Amino acid sequence: MDYVQNTWYAAIWSDDLGRELTPRTYLNVPVVLYRKLDGTPAAIEDRCPHRYAPLSMGKLIGDEVECLYHGLRFDCLGTCTDNPNGAGIIPKAAAIRSYPVIERFGMVWIWMGDPARADPELLPDLGPLVDTERYTSMHGALKLEANYLLVLDNLTDLSHASFVHVETLEPREMAREQFKVSQDADGTLWTRLFHPAMTVPKFFALVPGLADKMDHWLEMRCNAPGVMVTVYGVTDIGKTREEGYDTFNPNLITPETDYTTHYFWGSARTFALDNEELTRTLKGLAELAFTTEDKPIIEAQQKILGRRELMDVHPVLLPNDAASGRARRAIERKIAEEKALARAA
Repeated sequence: MDYVQNTWYAAIWSDDLGRELTPRTYLNVPVVLYRKLDGTPAAIEDRCPHRYAPLSMGKLIGDEVECLYHGLRFDCLGTCTDNPNGAGIIPKAAAIRSYPVIERFGMVWIWMGDPARADPELLPDLGPLVDTERYTSMHGALKLEANYLLVLDNLTDLSHASFVHVETLEPREMAREQFKVSQDADGTLWTRLFHPAMTVPKFFALVPGLADKMDHWLEMRCNAPGVMVTVYGVTDIGKTREEGYDTFNPNLITPETDYTTHYFWGSARTFALDNEELTRTLKGLAELAFTTEDKPIIEAQQKILGRRELMDVHPVLLPNDAASGRARRAIERKIAEEKALARAA
């Protein structure tokens, strides 16, 4: 399967990466991640060029990785620095790929494409995740046994929340509201909904003291292929959003293989910042929604599709598919542009 290469993909939450060798697969490519002695992250190809043994089975010596099989050692740029065998001659071909990585917003990001194009300024802003003065945040991760485009469809289609998440997040009455889809000049895709005087969603019903009916907004910001942010909140009827209860919820997807996807989720809220019990309760509710509601339906889709792509079987489309359709077309354009540049090179 073709993927957008020249973009930042979420690799691992910062607090999940230490001085141990951590194997991951992104876009069908095995990679090993680790922190250098100065604490900065590094990522190199997870294969020794000698016998293709996984370097992640070896050991970290300083900032270098030593292969378990025959002791070849590689630095964080993929250069072989030592051959302990025989005369110690290092073959010219004894080199592997390294990958640009940056650490922002509590996440390590990886660039799988042309290193020369790895511009940190291309990373969408997820500042609320690390803004401890105005927000309290939480995060988690899981792997889905499904193609990443099915996950993208799910996240950009806000109407599914009234059905898949009716027990954990959103009441069914929201499904009758009309979503508005728009696109910024930079390609950022937006889906927006506002529902006045609605039953308070269950996520907010956990907050003490809220009314049974409140104005509710639900929005999705999509920077294809892998960064989506759900913004949703409630306020007393007729009041402004600034007077209400707001949340900022990144949903980050990274293809692992053609039929598996890394899914990273986060949530930052503007209210009850010091209420640790509420944080634990909301995190449990979010994990329940993702693991027992989203994950089963998406993986069931993949089982039905098998090795086919959804659009190839000509599914029936609904008005609420507008955002996912635009996101898919944006990905197709980016892949086509990269192929054209490769042919011209």
